[in-house]
Amino acid sequence: MSTNRTAAAASARHRPHLSPGRPHRIYPRLSDEENALVAEAARQAGLTAAGYAAQAVVAAARSNDPAFSSGGELQELQRELFAARRAVNMFGSNVNQAAAASSRGQVPGWAGESVRLCADAVARLDALTARIDRRLR
Repeated sequence: MSTNRTAAAASARHRPHLSPGRPHRIYPRLSDEENALVAEAARQAGLTAAGYAAQAVVAAARSNDPAFSSGGELQELQRELFAARRAVNMFGSNVNQAAAASSRGQVPGWAGESVRLCADAVARLDALTARIDRRLR
């Protein structure tokens, strides 16, 4: 065991112990990057990595948050992303039609409305990106 690991483990507190002890173990497999993230989060929480992981797993299992249980929030975000993607694709089609018309010296009357719709779609994408960012923090 490395000196850093020993010092970190010695300074971390353990979760409350049960008597008799907890009989079940789960062995998550992590990449080096994932392991480093868990170790740092555990250090900040003042827990061992195993204690931190156990608390996180139990909290997720107990949560009423549909994002943990059924992917509900992720499904909602996916629907919104698909809707925004559809709007941007429609705008792209409108831009092509407007470009073809303007090459003949005509600017379609609906071009302004198309630009407004595109701005709305981009604003929805920005809001959705912010929601995803907040969820991941």
